[in-house]
Amino acid sequence: MEHLGPQKAQLSERLKLQHEQALGEVEKLAKAVLDELKKDLKKRVNDELNTTVGAIRDGIEGLPQQITDSTDPLKAVLEQARSEANTLKLISSVWLKALLVGVCTSVGLGLGSWGILSWMGSEVQRLNSEISSAKATLAQLPKGVSYAKGKDGKDYILAPSMGKPFKVKDSDKMAVEVN
Repeated sequence: MEHLGPQKAQLSERLKLQHEQALGEVEKLAKAVLDELKKDLKKRVNDELNTTVGAIRDGIEGLPQQITDSTDPLKAVLEQARSEANTLKLISSVWLKALLVGVCTSVGLGLGSWGILSWMGSEVQRLNSEISSAKATLAQLPKGVSYAKGKDGKDYILAPSMGKPFKVKDSDKMAVEVN
């Protein structure tokens, strides 16, 4: 078995070399496979990224036009509303001024008329009171005594007969007794 010792060492050496070669080849193959997988993965990720970016770009490209298209009707409605508001502002301004002048005039006339009618009413009441007082005074005159106005504008008291004139107590006026 001694002759097997050097062969065993050679065999062992060869096996070791083959094992190292096999490991080197496996390592090369593994590296090649990993490189291939890396390239494939990069390609797929780039393809997906390009697809996503392209889709986003395609979506964004039409977005400003879509926004413009969707806001055009709103702009038209806003312009119409602005026009109507300006028209209403003009009309309301004119009508409001005319209404204000009319209301002020009506209130002025109404208050003036009410004031005049109130004053006239109080004057009528005062005159009615004076007339009633005068009628009461005339009713207290003795029978046959009356009141008359002369052609010269003077006032006279008429009586069937008159007594002697006398001075009224506590006064400087004169009175006449009526019979």
